[in-house]
Amino acid sequence: MSRFRTALALLAGLLSLGPPVVAQPADADLACDQEPGSRFFWVERAFCDLPMSGPARAHGVVIWNHGISGTNPSWRAPAPPAFRLLQARGWDVLVLKRHNLAETMPGGPLTRSVERTLQEVAAQRKLGYRRVVLAGQSFGGYVALEAIDNAPDIFAAVAFAPGMRSSNAAGRFDPTTIEQILQRARVGRLALVFPKNDALLGAIARGERAQPILEHRGFPYLMIDETSDVGGHGGGVTGRFALRYGFCLVEFLAAAALPSGRFTCPPPEDGWAVVRELLMPAGARRPDLADRSTLPPSVASLGGPHWALLGDTLVLAAPVTDGRGVRLLYRSTTSRGGVFDATITNHSIQAAISAKSTVTLSAEAGGTITLTSPDAAPISAPLRPGD
Repeated sequence: MSRFRTALALLAGLLSLGPPVVAQPADADLACDQEPGSRFFWVERAFCDLPMSGPARAHGVVIWNHGISGTNPSWRAPAPPAFRLLQARGWDVLVLKRHNLAETMPGGPLTRSVERTLQEVAAQRKLGYRRVVLAGQSFGGYVALEAIDNAPDIFAAVAFAPGMRSSNAAGRFDPTTIEQILQRARVGRLALVFPKNDALLGAIARGERAQPILEHRGFPYLMIDETSDVGGHGGGVTGRFALRYGFCLVEFLAAAALPSGRFTCPPPEDGWAVVRELLMPAGARRPDLADRSTLPPSVASLGGPHWALLGDTLVLAAPVTDGRGVRLLYRSTTSRGGVFDATITNHSIQAAISAKSTVTLSAEAGGTITLTSPDAAPISAPLRPGD
């Protein structure tokens, strides 16, 4: 029997025993990057490099559900960058993960996932968390909304591109399923993201359809719809979203009291404040950054930290003072990054950040950054100075 079928048979046996049992956080220790093994569900900390506040001091706990893509390991997808801002401000963010090989088992994943989410809500409340926020992307957003439809005492729900295509031959997405939940669900606060150009769920004006429902519900809601610059099915889990709406989401959840109706998001005053908190947080180990005086004149303007928005990804780059020669600090919202050997050529600094990808900082034209990879066309963006 193949390894795939063996694992599938084992999971089927576990399912036959009944509903999945809640894994107590104290036993699993919430370590990051766990492998599923024979578990159907398990819980991890979303950001193991950031401290947890604990039930007594935290504003509350956020339970994140990831998306689904057949039997692909969607559990490997991290929580969105915007949620790092929540963690840094006193919310404890957890990820409820599902074994990918069980996603297509009989009975469907939705009912099991909603049930397990509500079990985790009960477990976290037993630990002492007063406020619970349910959140998710795509199928995970659908789970969050279904959960609040079954539990009327949830502080807030955050759903990014919520929905699930039907399993029939056409694979059609029915927006009325989510709209029916919006009409009846009881929740303290609700945040919805409906990105434009959602190729997975289709060209449906979901924000326009949801607005008349939500404006009569009597609770505060934050809705970022197709009129925003957030695009693509996964637009809410990007650095672009964190840059534009991260602090707004923090404020929406942290405010002591909010009037009913739509919550609006003013443009962020300082993009560097978001980048610094995401990619160079206080307390993190910081290498010695090279300033202008330690670099050759041709690239002196590249001294110090700079940031850019490469597509939907926030990146931070800075030359590093190192006895081994020129090096480059590179971090992004899609990778942990690091410090890499670099070379200076004419007016640029170049570093290989992986076996396939290269980053080039250019001092010309006001400063630009270019990411080159054989798997995609080169992408460039203007550099902006940090502090």
